[in-house]
Amino acid sequence: MAASSAIKLYNGAKLPLLGLGTYWRVPYAYTMGGKLLPLKSEEYKKTAYECTKAAISAGYRHIDTAYAYENEEEVGRAIKDKILDKTVKREDMFITGKLWATHHHPEDVRPAALNSLKTLGLDYLDMYLIHTPWAFRNPGDGTLFPRDKEGNLFFDDTDYTITWKAMESLVEDGVVKGIGLSNFNMEQTHRVIKKCHIQPGVMQMELHPYLSQEELVKFCKDHKIAITAFSSFGAPDSPIRKDDDPRLLNDGEIKALAETYEKSPAQIILRYLVQQRISVVPKSSNPDRIKENTEIFDFKLSDDDMTRLDVLNKNWRALRYESVKAHKFYPFIKKPSAEPMAARA
Repeated sequence: MAASSAIKLYNGAKLPLLGLGTYWRVPYAYTMGGKLLPLKSEEYKKTAYECTKAAISAGYRHIDTAYAYENEEEVGRAIKDKILDKTVKREDMFITGKLWATHHHPEDVRPAALNSLKTLGLDYLDMYLIHTPWAFRNPGDGTLFPRDKEGNLFFDDTDYTITWKAMESLVEDGVVKGIGLSNFNMEQTHRVIKKCHIQPGVMQMELHPYLSQEELVKFCKDHKIAITAFSSFGAPDSPIRKDDDPRLLNDGEIKALAETYEKSPAQIILRYLVQQRISVVPKSSNPDRIKENTEIFDFKLSDDDMTRLDVLNKNWRALRYESVKAHKFYPFIKKPSAEPMAARA
């Protein structure tokens, strides 16, 4: 991949346009041999290790990780092994981690970051994101989704702007190189910007032709916040999909473009995003698809074809996180602005 296949961040770091997502949402995962295996089994963890190695061998230099994915140890071991075999140097890699929702209290931020570093076997993270604007109560036992006796999620109302202050100290102390956000809406992002002294470097959001998020994308670019798209294929294997949810990879317009360019529908979608200088982190546990996803820098979509994809937008969100809809910081309900948009320029 060429040097132009990266976005220069405000801190001078370069975010590769293509990265590997390491969260498999489905209840089963493919091994390298194609066999389906239960999530969180030893074989599944081995898959995380093998797929991360395969991605680095295929040229990926961005690995997107998170505490909540529960595979930091295997992903970190794969990175270490590819450094040891001299495929890459640590400075060649861009590693993203994420602060989980149970660690939003300021006193929990540093221990959470240090724990992820220890589990990954790294000395620093290139980017550390607040995974969600909503928070859960920290039960102290590692539970990701704490619930009461009735099965209701234990919400915590810690304001993410307070969490952000603790994130800034991680940069100041060299624990992480940069900090950013994930799953935040524009109003929430603006609140962080107004209160910060270290601005967000990256925003991760669900982004694909059916969910263009034009307003949020423009806002981030105007504020020099790089964008990383997740679920770029519309989360086709998500266990929470509904029967009537659209299938992005089966869209007729996208399939027609794939035929025209002699590429796969997935490659068309990824090219559509990176051509807008948006980084992508498709997840795959199939080594052939991991390699295929790198083959998006040898062609360019015409302006007319970019427009053909633009108009596919349905404002359809694959990952709606409906279990946290009652949280005060749930981001996907549009609320009246507290101040005129003109003031945000």
